[in-house]
Amino acid sequence: MVRSFDLFDTLLGRLRYFPHSTYEMVEKQFPMPGFAFYRMAAEKKSDGTLAGIYRHLRQMLDLTRVQAKALMDFEFRSDVSQLFPIPETLAQVQDGDLIVSDTFYSLSQIKQILKKIGLQKRVHIYATPRGKYLGTIWDTVKKQHPVASHLGNFLHSDVHMAEKNGVRGVHFSDSELNPTEKAMLDFGQGDLGCLMRAVRLQNPYPVGSPEFLLWNEQCALNVPLLIHASLHLHAFCQKKKKRRVLFTSRDGCLWIQVFRTLFPEYESLYFQTSRFTYLFPTQTFIDYVRSIYSEDAMIVDLNGSGRSCRMFFKAHMKVPPLYYSIVNHKKRHFCILRKSFAHDGMEKMNYDLVGALYDVRGGQPMRSSLEYDLRYIRPSHACIAKCVELLPFYHFDTFNAQIVDWAVSAMESRLELDNHIVHAKVHAHFEGAQCFHMLASGLLVQTLS
Repeated sequence: MVRSFDLFDTLLGRLRYFPHSTYEMVEKQFPMPGFAFYRMAAEKKSDGTLAGIYRHLRQMLDLTRVQAKALMDFEFRSDVSQLFPIPETLAQVQDGDLIVSDTFYSLSQIKQILKKIGLQKRVHIYATPRGKYLGTIWDTVKKQHPVASHLGNFLHSDVHMAEKNGVRGVHFSDSELNPTEKAMLDFGQGDLGCLMRAVRLQNPYPVGSPEFLLWNEQCALNVPLLIHASLHLHAFCQKKKKRRVLFTSRDGCLWIQVFRTLFPEYESLYFQTSRFTYLFPTQTFIDYVRSIYSEDAMIVDLNGSGRSCRMFFKAHMKVPPLYYSIVNHKKRHFCILRKSFAHDGMEKMNYDLVGALYDVRGGQPMRSSLEYDLRYIRPSHACIAKCVELLPFYHFDTFNAQIVDWAVSAMESRLELDNHIVHAKVHAHFEGAQCFHMLASGLLVQTLS
């Protein structure tokens, strides 16, 4: 017995949730004014193959064969550039399994796509325009293979029609926008919702493991927080005419990666400091701060009053620091949110991979031993690394303070637990990500409305 798999939105995803986004990309980048409209119209008139679609498109746009071929090749390359593997399902494919896809792509193009997503198993490919939708493909497939099941994302084609033709259909729903991501789209943050989905679907950890759940938690909360905090910080830097941004260690370890990618025009530095070095500074630490702090610099933090920073600067630098944080319960310094309660949840989601700083000598940080298990920190860093990798494919320009408020509140609304492993086990007990995303989405809707 072999298993059958759908391809698009099952074994692979697109960076943009909506398939026609590729047509809009081609329209802008080829460029070809009106392409998206005519491309969709041509598909409705065609036999469903890419060659058939472009025969109609040639007539609609009055293209030569050479122009149509160039445009078709550009569309294919553009679409392939947007594809990414979904590890959760791709890992299930074994030698001899089937890929049964409703697609306008040819067999040779499907093979190129499988190479792009890294599928190395020997599989049998059945690619037709509407074979699954109509159910006609299954007679052909069953004559060649004993099919145990078919996994796919489209309920009608992959489940209902498969079962109608004697094949057990299994629904893969994870490629849909989850409640939090959908809420982002509903509130005008389309690119953010698509980014969160793309990062979530590339989760490399075993489903249900603590690492898997921690990765998904980053997607749902920390990704939107750090992106919108970066937008606000950029506007603040412009207003204050600051070019050097010092991200306080250790809480700024993930934020600096997002900000540096979104706004490379700034000199973003990881500021080696701690409350201990502020309160008990050595001369080498004082010299280090003097070497990086200047008139065009500012200090940023996730959460803090800025009190120890101000005391240090007053005593040793003789200048007041420009201190900025996402959350601050005091009124002396700048921030995005004024909140009076503690924010352990936000700090836990931004733990660094190194211990607390106690000195800087010769420009090198001196740190104590790490106080937590790296197993439950690495997934957060891996998730943000994937987010940073994908950021250039999206556009963010509108800051929304309500999303920052929602994300911080959602982090604090998690069960009050002392460490990540217990937190992850509780998530698993309640079926993990789905329960959490519904909670987070509810908080988002409540906050934004």
